Amino acid sequence: MGDLPGLVRLSIALRIQPNDGPVFYKVDGQRFGQNRTIKLLTGSSYKVEVKIKPTTLQVENISIGGVLVPLELKSKEPDGDRIVYTGTYDTEGVVPTKSGERQPIQITMPECQEQPPPGISYRH
Repeated sequence: MGDLPGLVRLSIALRIQPNDGPVFYKVDGQRFGQNRTIKLLTGSSYKVEVKIKPTTLQVENISIGGVLVPLELKSKEPDGDRIVYTGTYDTEGVVPTKSGERQPIQITMPECQEQPPPGISYRH
């Protein structure tokens, strides 16, 4: 694996499909260790948008709660300091959390060591 830069900025956004609707959260206080809970619906699809800085990092997929989401290169931002990937996270088959309980969701994203797609150059 290559050397990782000293600072990595990562942004992950979810939008419910088919209309790019918002994902809601609720404030729980400290009952569950976190004061906010993201509300995801089972049996739904979500557009995932991942923005990464620096552009030298490349990814092919993201795992959300154990569901592997392939990512496609969408664009490099005009100023060239972030790269944007998109994919679809499907919650079909995910078991709903019982009322009054919260379930943490682990998110992982391995770095890809392959060359960039044709027509895309990454700064070093």
